[in-house]
Amino acid sequence: MYCRRENKQPRYSSNIRGGLDFSCLLDDSVSSVHKLAMSDTETSQHLDRDRKISGESKDLFLKQIACAAPDAPKRNRVRLFLSLFSLGLSMFVTALDVLIVGTIIDTVCNSFGDYTKSGWIVTGYSLPNALFSLLWGRLSTLLGPRISVVSCIILFETGSLISALAKSMNMLIAGRVVAGIGGSGLQTLSLVIGCQLVDEKSRPLVLSLLNCTFAVASIVGPFLGGAFTTHVTWRWCFYINLPIGGLAIAIFIFFYNPEGVNLVEKSRKTFKKFLSFHPADTFPKQVLHQLLFGFDVVSFALFTAGWLLFLLAFTFGGQTHPWKSGIVISFIIVGVLLIVLSLIYDFKIFELIKTKESFRPLLSWRLMSQRTILLANLTGFFSTVAYNVQMIYSVQFFQLVYGFSAWKAGLHLIPILVSTVVFSIASGVLTKKTGHIKPLLVFGSAMGVLGGGLMTLLNNTSTKHTQIGVLILPGVALGFVLPSALIACHVQLDKTNSSYGADMLETTSVNALLKSLGTTLGSILSTMIFSTSMHNKMKRSGLSSEEYNSLDGIASYRMDHFDGPRSEMGYMLSNSIKNTFWMALGSSAIAFLCSILTSKRKIAM
Repeated sequence: MYCRRENKQPRYSSNIRGGLDFSCLLDDSVSSVHKLAMSDTETSQHLDRDRKISGESKDLFLKQIACAAPDAPKRNRVRLFLSLFSLGLSMFVTALDVLIVGTIIDTVCNSFGDYTKSGWIVTGYSLPNALFSLLWGRLSTLLGPRISVVSCIILFETGSLISALAKSMNMLIAGRVVAGIGGSGLQTLSLVIGCQLVDEKSRPLVLSLLNCTFAVASIVGPFLGGAFTTHVTWRWCFYINLPIGGLAIAIFIFFYNPEGVNLVEKSRKTFKKFLSFHPADTFPKQVLHQLLFGFDVVSFALFTAGWLLFLLAFTFGGQTHPWKSGIVISFIIVGVLLIVLSLIYDFKIFELIKTKESFRPLLSWRLMSQRTILLANLTGFFSTVAYNVQMIYSVQFFQLVYGFSAWKAGLHLIPILVSTVVFSIASGVLTKKTGHIKPLLVFGSAMGVLGGGLMTLLNNTSTKHTQIGVLILPGVALGFVLPSALIACHVQLDKTNSSYGADMLETTSVNALLKSLGTTLGSILSTMIFSTSMHNKMKRSGLSSEEYNSLDGIASYRMDHFDGPRSEMGYMLSNSIKNTFWMALGSSAIAFLCSILTSKRKIAM
């Protein structure tokens, strides 16, 4: 394997053909890892030559000597593999947390006697997971990727521990919020670091493999959730995150070191600098200035408050307050206004008041206004909405309608989970081999529409073959769409632009934001649809027993007094869940329309 020299290439358009073994890496930071793998004599010789070279020639020179080192490729492949493995493990544990929870919602709600807040078991994690994904990119530039990733894992583990020890539904949701903040950084930074470790041609495969951790967690999660709930306790669904996260921290700290610094020495110097720090009189002003422009906290506060009010309105509506009540209507109106104000601030006001040209808003109009990037992100967003609804209510369908245990309900998700894993890998391989993105995006979205239509056939009289068959295509859809949507955004960026690195970070953060918002919105809206449908059907049925006065009572009574899938209650539950599948179908249809309009641009071959 060798590196081919490309003369007179701009920094970000260099195309070093290193092959699938990743022995030749594109990123400057990884070049320093190669140099560490050389002997001391070789390193000093090359460093002497480095001093005589500057600008773009130096960047190209570093890449070439990295590939020329005789021992570097083998050692660096191990370092690269373990770095990617730790990133994959981090993404796995965050995905596991989401998917394992999907199988225990009914059990947890029954344990605390509070089914009306069931949507917030998922939303409490996914909402901060979405919103903080924008900030973690900024924090990583300040703290560095290593400290940022470790901080994210610690936050995530803390939230998991709080959830495991929860004494009430509110405490559980609080733990989910903390875990969501940490999980947002892990998902965003893992994708960014993974993309930076390899060249553009290899990124689809790396992204597919990283996204496959989500699919693997999809397989393992329901099994573990069902096993823990049925045979031990649902609290182990959160305890399991602790050892996995600890392993991810250990591997990442020891093997991700692109700067080539001595970790002990760096930690000692950082701690010494912290102890000797004495803030100047201007320190508060500097902090405020950095918060306002470096982190764009005004837009973040408006955006966060807006989404929180908007989702609370759909949580309260039809449950604790009528839809026509003042609090529900005001929450919707104020929430939408705050979201719009945050966009106006970022797109217009921020550019007028920023004090340095280098300051960037959280959401840049220059990137967000690009039609192809917007459409690719919307395709991923609506596909995620559909998939999340189908996952959550497939589990609840088998538990509430058929009376299955959490373990047995999880087993029925094997078709959708296996298809997600297989076709996510297939998507990455096809993109790397052909360079095409749009055909895979359109095909995946089309499968989402077809699969969403088949899901509406699921009812309380379905045969076992139907129960298995209808769950395959939704997994095929997400497997193709998830990695392709992000790659479709990346190929639109100008690699010769000096802000390419920042643009890539922002694009990845926005993509993660929309996927997480899709999970959040899908959970809240589907819960609202299911709740409203059940209330309406209960009124028409004339059932007036005390057990049926609330969804809490319905779920609890159904689990304790199961009377078969074809009973009157079985029909009502089946039809109410079917309405959520219709919502998922509509979301898949929108994703398909967006995918048709995306760009035909290919990756560099």
